[in-house]
Amino acid sequence: MTKTRFWYNFKQILLIVAASLATAVAVEIFLLPADSLVGGALSVASILDILLGKSDPVKWYFSAGLWQLAINVPILVYCFVNYRKRFALKTMFYVLFLAVFLLVLRIFNVADVVKDVMSSAETGFDKVLYVIIGGALHGVSLPIMLSVSASTGGSDIVGLIVQRHSRRSSSDAMRWIFLTNIIVLTAASVVYYFVSGKNGNEAVNMFVYSVAAMFTCEIVQETIFKGFSSALELEVTTDKPEEMANALKDGLKHGVTNVKVVGGYSHAEKTLILCVIHKGQLTKARRIINHIDPSAFAYVENVREVLGKGFANKENDLENDSDASEK
Repeated sequence: MTKTRFWYNFKQILLIVAASLATAVAVEIFLLPADSLVGGALSVASILDILLGKSDPVKWYFSAGLWQLAINVPILVYCFVNYRKRFALKTMFYVLFLAVFLLVLRIFNVADVVKDVMSSAETGFDKVLYVIIGGALHGVSLPIMLSVSASTGGSDIVGLIVQRHSRRSSSDAMRWIFLTNIIVLTAASVVYYFVSGKNGNEAVNMFVYSVAAMFTCEIVQETIFKGFSSALELEVTTDKPEEMANALKDGLKHGVTNVKVVGGYSHAEKTLILCVIHKGQLTKARRIINHIDPSAFAYVENVREVLGKGFANKENDLENDSDASEK
């Protein structure tokens, strides 16, 4: 193995560890103490933990970590059979690391330590804060796993299966995942009501807080996920098209498109230069425009997604990686 390959694999493992740790902290320290779920396999594992283990360190064998590991075994087997082995292997590492982190956090009772630190005599236990933090932390995991062309297992794999057979986009698949998670949360809340012997209000609270955690998770995922390929469209009308186009290409390292236009007021022929840039390049683009042609007219529009050279698109990367089976 070359040195470059070693560091590449090392970085991939670090990202997988970070993703699994973020999920473990979200579930064990914030969501379970608030009796909240996040959908999918983790919801099933969490409700079993709440009902059987009651988040008791002594009953670590009922931890959500072991339950989610057991639930993911058949899903991982499916991955190894139908997807690239590297994709399945990295997903398996995530599931294993998640199980280990959840068990360690449970055995050392870290949740109670954090609760003592975050609670106060005035406010007490703020369940809303726990739900928001837990949902946001969990939302970080999927984009990290997408960045290494892998999945977090559970319902994410179900979404990939739907996407693969229906040929829908990853965004559509994520909507199906969200709908599936809502159904799982509803079922879990009903089971919680009948098995735990709690009153109906607590079961309703579990559902409402769980949906809130899921929405927080989805917002964080969407923000990060679309951030891979979101950009700005720069449109510049100038009397110096050649100098402006060359300066933008050299300074921003992106291609440009020249379009001949006629001014509605002056009726003079001008050139409209179109250039799609990263959001962080806007200040540099302003400097270039002012330097080349201070009288140029320019405006900027948000671009939701870009497909093409120079712009990362993790959604397509994951589709390409998962569509091809190992020969």
